[in-house]
Amino acid sequence: MSHPLNQTLPDSYTIGRITITPNIILAPMAGVTDSIFRRMVLQIGGCGLVSTEMTNSASVSPKALKRHHLLDYLPEERPLTMQLSGNDPDLVAQAACMVEELGADILDINCGCPSPKVTGGGHGASLLRDLPKMSRVIKAVRAAVTIPITLKFRAGWDEQSLNYLETARVAEDAGVAAIALHPRTREQGYKGSADWSRIAEVKRHVRIPVIGSGDVTTAEAALQRLATTGVDGVMIGRGAMVNPWIFLQIAQLRRGEQPFEPSAIDKLDLLLRYIAMCRAEMPERLALNKLKQLIGQFSVGLPGSAVLRASIQRSATITGAQEHLEAFFAAYVEAELV
Repeated sequence: MSHPLNQTLPDSYTIGRITITPNIILAPMAGVTDSIFRRMVLQIGGCGLVSTEMTNSASVSPKALKRHHLLDYLPEERPLTMQLSGNDPDLVAQAACMVEELGADILDINCGCPSPKVTGGGHGASLLRDLPKMSRVIKAVRAAVTIPITLKFRAGWDEQSLNYLETARVAEDAGVAAIALHPRTREQGYKGSADWSRIAEVKRHVRIPVIGSGDVTTAEAALQRLATTGVDGVMIGRGAMVNPWIFLQIAQLRRGEQPFEPSAIDKLDLLLRYIAMCRAEMPERLALNKLKQLIGQFSVGLPGSAVLRASIQRSATITGAQEHLEAFFAAYVEAELV
């Protein structure tokens, strides 16, 4: 028997000619959703769409791509979204053409990143303060490529300038195939809570698919969001860093199965596999930095995890970091067996 929340819930949606199924998506996250992390999530199962990290349109050139590798991918990652940022219509359109040539299935325009480094350059959430320019960017990209375009955005710059309904309508009129809303403001960053009633409002005001994002950390919460807001899909970001099995758990809950709960050994095995993939595909210094970024979220909720995070952050080598991980999880496994 399927989960009671799942009786009338959609399990797919369409972007252009592409069907996204299941309708649970990995959010683009800077420094996190590289090809290795995406493949790891897809191998576990239950995720219908993955995205590259946000890439500045000015950094999409043959020379730049060889340096930063942000748009590298393997065939098993399809369907794949590539996300761009930028505020110059011609430059973003030029980058979009290259993204299409690289083989992206979908192109996403970032209008939600709250980072001062990004907004200071007029990118990301900064475009929420200039919707006519946002529209020009979308239209320029729409004229330049044949793949579908999506837009990820926030509820507004701050609580005094909430414009998520207008942003959604402008994006739809400009030609995007779907939109994803993180309902916090730029000023909030990741503080406070994500107000999903704003996502439900947007869904009632546009005809294109609407994806909701923010604070989805359990399988139950994902199905609840689908049921109460009417959105077409759910996007998961930090929740997937804490628990990469969340996509599988959602799929299992839909089918009425008991969701898989990873043991300490499962968690260690996944981390060791992640480290091995990183070491095989990038310099060790970068592999260490990737682990340091992931462990900050992945270890949330584990007993004694503050000590683990501190030891990993102090590690000067990936080998040293792995030794700290193995020692921590050895004690964690022993505690589970008591």
